[in-house]
Amino acid sequence: MKIYCFIDSLGSGGAQRQLVALGLGLKKRGHEVRFLVYHDDDHFLYMLNDFGIGCYVITAKSYIKKILEVRRILKIGWQDVVLAFLEAPSFYAEIASIPKRKWRLIVGERLANPDMNKLGGLLLRQFHRFADVVVSNSHTNRMMLEILFPFLKRKLCTIYNTVDLKRFQPALENERIYQYRTKKEFRLVVIASYQKKKNMMNLAKALKIINTVKVSMSIVVHWYGAMPAGPDAYDEVREYLKMNGIERYFYMHHAIRNVEEEMSRADVVALFSFYEGLPNVVCEGMACGKPILISRVCDADNLVQDGRNGFLCDPESPEDIADKINCIASLSKEQRERMGQESRRMAEELFSEEKIVGRYEELILSVSDSLKIRDIENIPHYVPASAFDSINKWSKNV
Repeated sequence: MKIYCFIDSLGSGGAQRQLVALGLGLKKRGHEVRFLVYHDDDHFLYMLNDFGIGCYVITAKSYIKKILEVRRILKIGWQDVVLAFLEAPSFYAEIASIPKRKWRLIVGERLANPDMNKLGGLLLRQFHRFADVVVSNSHTNRMMLEILFPFLKRKLCTIYNTVDLKRFQPALENERIYQYRTKKEFRLVVIASYQKKKNMMNLAKALKIINTVKVSMSIVVHWYGAMPAGPDAYDEVREYLKMNGIERYFYMHHAIRNVEEEMSRADVVALFSFYEGLPNVVCEGMACGKPILISRVCDADNLVQDGRNGFLCDPESPEDIADKINCIASLSKEQRERMGQESRRMAEELFSEEKIVGRYEELILSVSDSLKIRDIENIPHYVPASAFDSINKWSKNV
């Protein structure tokens, strides 16, 4: 099969990382794969180059010109299937399929955004009518779409993210990994963009709470991420840390490529978002055999079994975040290792390339043969209680 993977850029975001992983996995399975983007951010380009996968960059700046150029490229018809991730690329590909096309279109929804019911989101997703399949990477997102767009129900399925379990694996405890640490530092690693929805401020407030109490070790946050177009949330947190004299406990770094090395140095991998899809950092932290601390939102209950491979917290409460950080920091090294082992076991069960890329391949082949989407099962099958809780909270405002 000839597959065009279409996304906004090859930047450091989770959706970009996931589409690149799928592209590599499909190439390894013998398919011809090309990438199409319209921003020249090349964070993941080296991975495509290593596998001999070409990437065409659309240089048009205006929305109209982008739509026309996407339409022109896809109308050439090299591809059998287009796999588009994110809201705008999916919309462009759907527009390109009007009034008819010979190729198949699979679009990916990547975020259980509570603003999906606002006018812009409602209008753009009407064009999902022109897609063959809509894949959500969380049960929460899929259920949101089913509520807002009942006509999509037969096109929808859930497929979780894939993780390279060879690249992300438990590391040996050696000098190289821990050379940057002091014996009295508890290292909490977050890998996420500096956006308000990622909840930096409540984490900063939690650190202030923690540092009002005498503890046996310094709890230090190392946050790695890309800067959004508007840095207001970033600047607000920097000012708060400075004003409260806790900058030395919260380091804000640029986005990095070697995330697995930073996870190897972590005592816990964490994410405190107000809402998510299926966060790559959590999936990869699990694969690295680390305890996980995340907000109990969306599909979180499928990722963390509270007290077994980590802890769940309330993202709205700095006090609860502080309490859960203290809980995990107070565990013995052996207890955290057992949590990490459970994380790795769960990652192998949920995110293996064989399972996830295999399911996408099944989906691609089935739409090519015009089979019914209902023949494609959700992965995983189980819908967690946290997803239902998120839906119930969100639906009150719909």
